[in-house]
Amino acid sequence: MRQLFLAGAFAALGTGILIIADQHQRANSRPAALPEKAETVIAQSSVHAAGRIEGTTENVLIRPQFPGRIESVFVARGSRVEKGQVLFQLETRRYEAQRDLASATLSAARAKRMRLVAGARDSEIEAAKQEMIAAQARYDSSKTRFERASKLFSRNALSSQGLEDYRADHDANLALLQAAHQRYETIKADPRLADLMAADAEIASAQAQLDMAEIDLQRCSVVSPCPAVVLAVEINPGEWISPEMPDAALELSNTERLRVVADVDERDALTVTLGQTCEVTADALPGQHFSGVVVEIEPRMEPKKIYGGWAGERNETHTRRVWIDLRTDVTLPVGLPVEVMIH
Repeated sequence: MRQLFLAGAFAALGTGILIIADQHQRANSRPAALPEKAETVIAQSSVHAAGRIEGTTENVLIRPQFPGRIESVFVARGSRVEKGQVLFQLETRRYEAQRDLASATLSAARAKRMRLVAGARDSEIEAAKQEMIAAQARYDSSKTRFERASKLFSRNALSSQGLEDYRADHDANLALLQAAHQRYETIKADPRLADLMAADAEIASAQAQLDMAEIDLQRCSVVSPCPAVVLAVEINPGEWISPEMPDAALELSNTERLRVVADVDERDALTVTLGQTCEVTADALPGQHFSGVVVEIEPRMEPKKIYGGWAGERNETHTRRVWIDLRTDVTLPVGLPVEVMIH
């Protein structure tokens, strides 16, 4: 009886152990609960680039439009000039003489047309009339003599040679009479349209010559095409200068609006777009920040030309050049190195 009790107890204990082991195995075989899906976080990045300050456009190289000797230079390196301000002056005596000659030619052409419109003076008309009367008298006299000679010739009282002499005198006086009559009619007639047109063309030609002479005289004064800072002056009074000379007379920087030109690394070249805002800093102005906007992007890649000099900067790479309009009233020198953060 005792043996049966112990056997039943061991059987119950084994069954319990098996149940516990089976539950432990099932618990271990269950897949682990997956964590909740994390939200995707997109961080806005900035593009770091090296740049420099420049004017509204590339530097402006100033040369005269024709050769000449420099008379005066009115600016110095570093001075600021306004649009239309005279930078330097060439000698003007030759061009002043050309202007005076053209002006005199124009006055003569206008006077010629005025005489054409006004016609001849009364005294000239009267003189032509008297010449016609005198020619008429000479013709009447020669006509009478020729008629008398013809009668004498018919009665054999005059030779053939004598008759021909009277005939020639008659014909010559007739031609002189006709010429005097035509001259009288011409001198008192109104001007013809063709003559007026020719006079007007002569006046227009003289006016054009005067305009060109005045333009050449004005070009002796070389002026600034825009508000600018003078970067270099390579001329002196008394020197001869020509447009074909390799070095420009002056170099200007357009200061209507300051810009930053920056080289964006090839890894970031496609992330820059027009209208992006920028933050510009310079080592020369610690603690100051200037804002700007990307206004132009070069459509091609080129070897890097502008270097920032910071740690880890890539040098042997290609870059894409961008231009940034700078929003500041601070006067910054052209060529100042800056750092650009394009957001």
